Amino acid sequence: MSKEAYQFIGRKKEIALLESLYNSDKFEMLILHGRRRVGKSYLLSHFAKLHQNNSVYFTADKGSEKNNVQNFCQELNRVLNAGDFLNSFSSWNDIYSFIKAREINDRLVLIIDEFTYLYNSNPAYDSGLQNAIDKILKNKNIFLILCGSEVSVIEEIIDNSTKPLYGRKTSELKLLPFTYKEARAFFPKYSNTDALIAYSVLGGIPLYLSLFDDRKSIKENIIKNCLSTTGFLFNEIETLLRMELKETYFYKSILLAINGGASTFNMIKDKVGEDAAKIAKYINVLINLGFIKRDVPCGEKEKSRNTLYSICDNYFAFYFAFIYKHQNMLNGLISPEMYFERELTKEKLNSFIGFRFQAICQTYLKEQFYNGKISFYAENLGRWWGNNPVLKKQEEIDLLAFNQDNALLCECKYKESLFDEKELKNLQDSALCISQKNKSFMIFSKTGITSGVKKKIDNLKEYTVVTLEDLYRED
Repeated sequence: MSKEAYQFIGRKKEIALLESLYNSDKFEMLILHGRRRVGKSYLLSHFAKLHQNNSVYFTADKGSEKNNVQNFCQELNRVLNAGDFLNSFSSWNDIYSFIKAREINDRLVLIIDEFTYLYNSNPAYDSGLQNAIDKILKNKNIFLILCGSEVSVIEEIIDNSTKPLYGRKTSELKLLPFTYKEARAFFPKYSNTDALIAYSVLGGIPLYLSLFDDRKSIKENIIKNCLSTTGFLFNEIETLLRMELKETYFYKSILLAINGGASTFNMIKDKVGEDAAKIAKYINVLINLGFIKRDVPCGEKEKSRNTLYSICDNYFAFYFAFIYKHQNMLNGLISPEMYFERELTKEKLNSFIGFRFQAICQTYLKEQFYNGKISFYAENLGRWWGNNPVLKKQEEIDLLAFNQDNALLCECKYKESLFDEKELKNLQDSALCISQKNKSFMIFSKTGITSGVKKKIDNLKEYTVVTLEDLYRED
């Protein structure tokens, strides 16, 4: 969709939570956090507009306390119409004292965006706020929202039992990227195939999704936004890493190692060539930021030695797969159009989307279980790999869901050809690795199944075929 036509999309559950806290008859304190670009500020500004007559929406900066206080007072005065004397306030204690003396009948929403800046510039900020909550704010008709992007700082302030604000929140919301189905609303003119390609390239970040114009082809959008030096997404990953991290080169080394096929910790260590403890620490940072993920075979303990790493953020994966190594070339040595034709062939793009497709299928499956559409309740869901004890070979299951008695085995195929009988046999063979007595199978296929597969599984209730249309169907 065009940028001009962009409106507030999705976030129905999040808005419902905010409204429930707004309608509460007591003091509420929500901690809203999530990675950069995920749409926290956009969500809060939208909510503030819904209640503009009694919402103070303030974005902190890295300036002095006095400067932040004065900016906050401007917004506070707009709502409370308290007079020019607010201009004389120079500390947060001045504001707390004013609120203490002020009678507040209607619900007052106080939104402090990027509140971690206040803490970083003044480590005493949280103790001052804690004192204000305990002695003033909790006795007022106030809904306080603190929002920030710096995950480590938020955890330090809110979840550390030795810190002043520990135990003060009444609710917490981690804002996540849109799912593939939620992202569909950005592209009403696209087919399901093109919508899935766009999501596989961009991921669920609202800002990125809003950049693609569904009146133009996928190719045109990628050339304009990702491959052109003037495109917003051309340098976005570099910008994001600098905003989030200090040793960006080291983090990029880890990301490049994983992108290059280093899926185990030892493989990453060998490619990066650094101390294991340091690599482990930096990997955890990237996981917390939502850029990479750690997988163990479905059902195994999280600290299993059989651990694999992958880039889970779609645009990070696209950037390191198609742009990073050739940035010099794209800086004037080849046109973006020619580069697309050379590097983003249908075969390469389908291969890239294939891994993203597996994650999309997992999201679909989670939704099906959550809504009770599967015949059993799963205790575990994820990828599985290991030894086939009957056929004496290594086996991989794209998705496995199971409980004590039941197992669902899934194959996820994003390719131009139909799911064939050989692939069906491989799926059936993988069931030899699973001990549950009741086994069922789900085939996710972009293009469907062959007539031979249809003949074999027709009228067998333990088999389900899921197409692209099924993935996007609203139940």
